[in-house]
Amino acid sequence: MIRVFLADEQPVLLAGLRSFFSGTEFFVVGEAVNGLDLIRGIGRTYPHLVLVDKAQASFQEFSESLLNNTETNQPRLELTVIDNSISLKSKLKPKMLEEIRRIFFKGKRFRAGKINSLTRREVEVLGLIVQGLCNKEIARSLGISLVTVKEHVHNILRKTSLSDRTQAALWAVRQELVSL
Repeated sequence: MIRVFLADEQPVLLAGLRSFFSGTEFFVVGEAVNGLDLIRGIGRTYPHLVLVDKAQASFQEFSESLLNNTETNQPRLELTVIDNSISLKSKLKPKMLEEIRRIFFKGKRFRAGKINSLTRREVEVLGLIVQGLCNKEIARSLGISLVTVKEHVHNILRKTSLSDRTQAALWAVRQELVSL
């Protein structure tokens, strides 16, 4: 899962962006309506990606420090900043996602199809598999039936073309879909 931090002066736009990323490999970990909240939020949430409109007045003074990592206490190589300017905001969802992926992955090998095909619940189940929980423990943890957990595990293996839970757990960690 790719951790995303959103920054925009307009709360309604933040709500739209949060909804926009729902059901994708991007998980929104925080939001900010001004530059100070942006820097503080990044320091608390350690996102992989920051989406900010650097032309907005409340973010202009923080743009340079964000890009040069002078205040985030996070290695610059682990943080990608995308300017969410009008040109990006005006794209339709598939084109915007494609552009964000292109900028974020910069040529890294990425199997979006497999990640995108997993549901949010399947990602949750996968995270619990990575933690070493058995099906019964996963069912109890999520408040669902054992049969439902088995169905989710079956779907995860089918969608990722993997043969067992161990391979799925390793794949999830390598793809940074879940962390240890």
